[in-house]
Amino acid sequence: MKKYIILFCVCLSLFSCNSANDCDASAENRRTDECLLIVKRIPSVTDDRFDYRGINPITQKKCDCNSKRSDLWWAKYKEQIEIGDTIIKKKGELIFSIHKKDTILSFNFECDGKVYK
Repeated sequence: MKKYIILFCVCLSLFSCNSANDCDASAENRRTDECLLIVKRIPSVTDDRFDYRGINPITQKKCDCNSKRSDLWWAKYKEQIEIGDTIIKKKGELIFSIHKKDTILSFNFECDGKVYK
């Protein structure tokens, strides 16, 4: 019985570690993603993934912005993205931007109330 109590306490301490470390790791993980896209196709409203397709503004080649790491972060802003907008998330940065004809919307990565830049 003591073994189970000790095992439970060890597991509990591992899962109750400071969430800031998890947020810091998540932020660093998301820095590696990149999305440069002029939107030509918008995913369905029922699709939770960030499956936008279009043209890379630099290479002029077809591309998409699928990312298992960042698409839940980016998907928060789906309602603000329209065909013709340019989506920019540069590698090494934690800013997701939507460039419209007359406006730029920029969003920093946030985790547990902390804004990462």
